[in-house]
Amino acid sequence: MNINLLKKELQYISHKVYQKGYTQATGGNISVRIPGTDNVLIKRSGISLGEVSREDTLIIDMNGEVIEGQGKPSKEIGFHLGIYKVRPDVNAVVHCHPNYSIGYSILGMDLPLPTVTARKLLGYVPCVEEAPSGSKELANYVKEAFKEYPDIKVTLMKNHGICAVGSTLESAYNIADLTEATAIQAFIASQIKNSVNVPITQ
Repeated sequence: MNINLLKKELQYISHKVYQKGYTQATGGNISVRIPGTDNVLIKRSGISLGEVSREDTLIIDMNGEVIEGQGKPSKEIGFHLGIYKVRPDVNAVVHCHPNYSIGYSILGMDLPLPTVTARKLLGYVPCVEEAPSGSKELANYVKEAFKEYPDIKVTLMKNHGICAVGSTLESAYNIADLTEATAIQAFIASQIKNSVNVPITQ
């Protein structure tokens, strides 16, 4: 694949994640394997997903060393590389902070799956334990979840956000998008269930 086209796609997906409100400020990070190599393309640290340009992407190896580009890779590089190492089927990772999904993560819950679409396309969505951003502990929790459950497509990260994966950047984004939609639907259903027996007053 033309590396410039891959950079352009990473820029496009980064902007979509930000425009949908799935992350704030400079939070979140996105990466993709470079086909035919052992290298990964990832956004540099300190740049908002809403402002990512092709010049803000770095090429790194599987040890996290920068091969091409200016700046430092995302501080969450540990769990990106960890996922790639334990899941050869995964070619892209989208980590972001969507509000309703975070709500369930704060409760330490696995994501409820209220719809047939969520059950079919997401499957089990575990919540991994809390650890500081950028820490080895967090990287290990996320990596181990994808290793323990080799079919999962996304995890909640307690008090933090979500980590969605796919065979392409687009498919990883779609999983993140569906995860947040599912969290919203689950919340709406819970509110209706709690109020359905309450009489409507004038």
